[in-house]
Amino acid sequence: MRLAVVTRELTRAETVRRRLDDAQQLLALAVDARDDAVLADVRAEADALSDAVADLGIRMRLDGPFDLRGAVVVVRAAGTGEDAATLVVTVLRRYREWAERHGHVIAMPDDVPPGSRLREGTLVVAAPYAYGLLRAEAGRHRAGAAEVTVTVAPLAEHDDPVTLRDLDVRVDMMCTRNPATASVRLTHLPTGWSVSFRNDARAGRQQEVAYRVLRSLLLVAAVDNRG
Repeated sequence: MRLAVVTRELTRAETVRRRLDDAQQLLALAVDARDDAVLADVRAEADALSDAVADLGIRMRLDGPFDLRGAVVVVRAAGTGEDAATLVVTVLRRYREWAERHGHVIAMPDDVPPGSRLREGTLVVAAPYAYGLLRAEAGRHRAGAAEVTVTVAPLAEHDDPVTLRDLDVRVDMMCTRNPATASVRLTHLPTGWSVSFRNDARAGRQQEVAYRVLRSLLLVAAVDNRG
């Protein structure tokens, strides 16, 4: 995986270099022709290139053992009030918008409709460097009197030395009056970590994601204990 990601980043850097060369040539032509419209395009490209170079610089500094991986972000309400439950949704949406701006692939075991409240929610960002870019977000976040805790874990891979035994996982069906909103919760009994997903036509796929989320949380816990 690391070789593939490094190759991708080198390709990205080469693309930025070519864009920079093209912009320099276009700038020279625009200045000679005194073409204000083309100059405006060059300015816009210069801004975009500045952002791309800054992003490459950040990625080059990410050298942790899991920084190249995708990430699991778990947001939990730190209080019992409705404000904290609303803040969970707000924070999850903020991370989702960040991921979408960066072109990352998103999976959310729990649906988060507008105006909803959640005691906890999980976001999976399956893209290179997501963990390295997001791990500094772990900790407590406040908005007024509301407070949430954010856990960021590297997305577990198949060959990681972290396993889930069936006897350690409790599966709870959470039914409602509306079958479309029924869900299933997986809880890792030794640690108390849990994740839920909708019990719909995608349940098999979402259960697979939920198990991977649990393994990811165990992986970050193992790393913390080792450190």
